[in-house]
Amino acid sequence: MEIQHIGIIGAGISGLVAAKTFIEEGYEVTVFEKQKQLGGVWEASRTYVGLTTQNPRDTYAFSDYPMPASYPEWPTSEQMRNYLESYAQHFGIVSKIRFQSEVTQLKKKIGIQPGWIVNLNSLDDANGKTKHEQYEFDFVVVCNGIFNVPKMPLLPGKEDFIASGGQVLHSTEFNDSSLLKDQRIIIVGFGRSATDIANYAVPIAKECTIIFRQILWKIPKFFLGLVNLKYILLTRFAEAWLPYRQLQGIEWLLHTIGKPLVWAFWKINEIILRLQFGLDACGMVPDKPLYKSVNCSSAIAPTSFYKHLSSGKLKAKKTAIARFVSNGVELENGEQLHADIVIFGTGFRQDVPFLEEKYRQLLIDDQGYFHLYRNLIHPHIPQLGFVGYNSSFFSQLTSEVGTWWLAEYVKGNLVLPSSSEMTQEMETELHWRKTQWPTGGGNGGCISPFNFHHLEQLIQDMKVSNHQNPWQRFAEIMMPVNPSAYTYIRQQLQGKRRNLVLKK
Repeated sequence: MEIQHIGIIGAGISGLVAAKTFIEEGYEVTVFEKQKQLGGVWEASRTYVGLTTQNPRDTYAFSDYPMPASYPEWPTSEQMRNYLESYAQHFGIVSKIRFQSEVTQLKKKIGIQPGWIVNLNSLDDANGKTKHEQYEFDFVVVCNGIFNVPKMPLLPGKEDFIASGGQVLHSTEFNDSSLLKDQRIIIVGFGRSATDIANYAVPIAKECTIIFRQILWKIPKFFLGLVNLKYILLTRFAEAWLPYRQLQGIEWLLHTIGKPLVWAFWKINEIILRLQFGLDACGMVPDKPLYKSVNCSSAIAPTSFYKHLSSGKLKAKKTAIARFVSNGVELENGEQLHADIVIFGTGFRQDVPFLEEKYRQLLIDDQGYFHLYRNLIHPHIPQLGFVGYNSSFFSQLTSEVGTWWLAEYVKGNLVLPSSSEMTQEMETELHWRKTQWPTGGGNGGCISPFNFHHLEQLIQDMKVSNHQNPWQRFAEIMMPVNPSAYTYIRQQLQGKRRNLVLKK
């Protein structure tokens, strides 16, 4: 069967690049987005006050659409929305998007013609009411993201706390800074959103406390106040100091006979962070070594976060909330804290609730881990792909290259192993991640810290060269990721197809 019409679920970073790629490949594309606007995690209703990117500007752009040079090194959420809107307009994606259209069921078509039936609820512009619609597609790309369902613990006493005038929010619901003025604030978590909000709240709130179970390493924007993090973390050189599942070449040497050197490399970086942030003085030295913490939980330290902790303006409690009480919370150690607002920066859970149950059970195990080959397809779920389930330190690029791989897959241009071999490979990879390299979140939807390894694996599958000039290899190893360099991959794929047409 020739695939013609492709449905895409979600209009965030992954959905936009998937739409752009398949439009350019000549397919008829329809995108469903449940929010009023595009942007995914950057959509206005989902971004908290003060949010910026975790990546420097030039490492977080699409390969063929750089961010404006006028943007700061760490763009704001509003600038990210503007950038994505501009990208969608430039490549003719906006007209393909059905906004305020939430997919409720994705069901396999029965019969000779394979494909999927998409059921959705959409807003009728004429009368403002919800209407039920159904579409059929030859292939569907799921881009709903691994950060789409806010995760909050179910704690007793919440209703009484709210009835007494308290507020309980997830970080994605914190959209108004005036809420904090002269209030007693408790923030739960130690990830990027929790520490961002705590840092933002201190000068505004009457009192601010952050509660967490585990101290995590934070990364400075500039190491020692001088070196941009992109030269430290976003290079192939940095990735080589982490033990990948399949060690080759210099990596094999480093992680066998070179282990003392690897230990010293990470110990030096730990010392730098301890001194730069004053972690010992404020009691914030993490329990885990730094090299075991470089994953999807890695986050930039907000500018004054550790200063607020040292000064006592931000109070820290390494524990958990046991229950809400009428005027605040009770901790697991029995201590009670007064609070007007409790904000949970506790992340997200991942799910595909609309997928037909028998396929959902193939996709997600009892622990919530996603089983995907190359983080893009499941060998036993035909005509279905996933983009954005390969989240990384530069997710826009891994989504983009992942989409190119998926387009080659749809066209039948990839030479892949058998279904059983693909299943074995994805299970081996997932088991290794679970046992040897926990990702710190993502439930199998994150490929960090092995971002470059993942990209090169996809490029190898597509049988194109990753290097425009072999003599540039050293610079590629030492320099930060450069998305624009990957346009060469796309050009090679298009050239290969032109040659195939000419031969025919």
